Amino acid sequence: MAVLIQHGLATHAQTREGPRMVTYYSISMRNILRLQRAGLYLALVEERMGKDGLAVFRAIMLHGTMSIGAARGVVGFSRLGAPAKKKFNIAVAKLVRERFIVAVTAKDSVTRSDRVIQAEATEVAKLDAPPTAKDLLKIRERISLREDEEYHSTTIIGLKRGTAAASADDHGGGASKVLIGPDGRAIVLDGNGLVGTGGGAHAEAEAEADAVDDKQCFRVYHDRLDVFLRNKQVVNYFSDKYNDAAGVVLKTVLRLTEAHTRTCRDRMSERVTANQIMQSIPPDARLEDAVDMGDSGFMQGSADGSGDEASAGRARRGRAALALLELLRTDASGVLNRADERGAGVYRVNFERAAAVLRDQCVDALIVEKHGSVHARIVRVLRDKQKLDEKAVSHFAMLPMDQCRERLHELSLAGFVATVEIPRTADRNPSRMFYLWHVDPHRQASAALRLVFQAMSNIIQRAAKEADARAPLLAKARREDVMADPSLLAASERKELRVACAARQRLDVAAARLDRMLLLVHDIAPRAAAAAAAAA
Repeated sequence: MAVLIQHGLATHAQTREGPRMVTYYSISMRNILRLQRAGLYLALVEERMGKDGLAVFRAIMLHGTMSIGAARGVVGFSRLGAPAKKKFNIAVAKLVRERFIVAVTAKDSVTRSDRVIQAEATEVAKLDAPPTAKDLLKIRERISLREDEEYHSTTIIGLKRGTAAASADDHGGGASKVLIGPDGRAIVLDGNGLVGTGGGAHAEAEAEADAVDDKQCFRVYHDRLDVFLRNKQVVNYFSDKYNDAAGVVLKTVLRLTEAHTRTCRDRMSERVTANQIMQSIPPDARLEDAVDMGDSGFMQGSADGSGDEASAGRARRGRAALALLELLRTDASGVLNRADERGAGVYRVNFERAAAVLRDQCVDALIVEKHGSVHARIVRVLRDKQKLDEKAVSHFAMLPMDQCRERLHELSLAGFVATVEIPRTADRNPSRMFYLWHVDPHRQASAALRLVFQAMSNIIQRAAKEADARAPLLAKARREDVMADPSLLAASERKELRVACAARQRLDVAAARLDRMLLLVHDIAPRAAAAAAAAA
């Protein structure tokens, strides 16, 4: 139980039953399912933090909860040279500052509902008289407000020498704040827009990189990592729909908002100005080649500038960026919104719409695989047209009535579509009713989750069967003498071992794809994530 609690897979709560205190334990199914996502997390950390950050992150993930001092011992920090130690400290501070890992507190091992119950009991105990319904309502409002303040708090625990306070001022709308751009450059922003970029801000950000408390224990912040995975899927969606340049622009917007996005529960991102976006786009991104703005527009941009080639290039790049922002804003998905018309515009990302778009795409892929493309076309028609009767569905889906009715009932049994009854008379006689077909997003997500979990269960059982069938061979291959000298295995045994490794690799790839579907269907949805967090 201690190991499960240390890894965040179990929580506990104490309550008084008569003269004694009783401890109850519960399992977090959400964190157990996240174990399958470990490979994606490690690849993400290596991409953003490098080898040094990956070494610390891997050590903390393997131990569940670990202090930075203990992590240094595991990765062999004492054997490194002075430059390598400095680079290592920078990577550790960046992990903490960007919340890839967070400090462990006593309440992390207690469920949210139990924390609320304990806080409510403490507030009630302070009253002189039994609380009324109005008093209980005020107490619960205060507790909820306190929970929201803790959730939105920007204070970073575990950084020394005032770094936590400085970070709180940076992210809380103070005089200035430091963000990390898509190209790795530090960006210093004031309350309204861009102040400066480049080496000076980057050096200032690195100056306090070694201020991490070695005695403070940290754990992996899965919710923050899910934000990065969600953003990557959103970028891939628009890159496939339009082109790579549109994906680069949206990736820049998401990177600028990541400092304020802690979990997938947020419905809207922070505001980002067009000036910040254009200044943060990577220099190697060829936006001009992806947008056809006409020769006259480019000539005018060159004439209005200083006339040199550099100014003309910046003008073309700015016009291309604005055109791509307008393209993303007018997209039917509604993921990118313009929040203000000042200057070149202020933009926000609608995470709720992004989650819905990705979920619909994943559900359509499941329907195509399970039933066929015709069934998926019917679902898309109902999603676009809302409620329709059989005749209208048959018309829009371009199917004969009998085939359309058969496929609608198949989708209804699977849970991907539903019907609503509209009575024409007060007696609600079935023969005098309108039956309209429609798509229920929550029921559809439940049906998709049922298929995903069933497939995951099949993969786990198949992996166990493959391991049991070759248990003697695998045990022999793991012996120290065989690992030191593989020639001790016969040719037939080596061939069988390659077959077993290939089968396990295919199963792992299939499990990773299913976990991606789980992320898109359930974990990134703000409403579903909030409900899961309340139940955890």
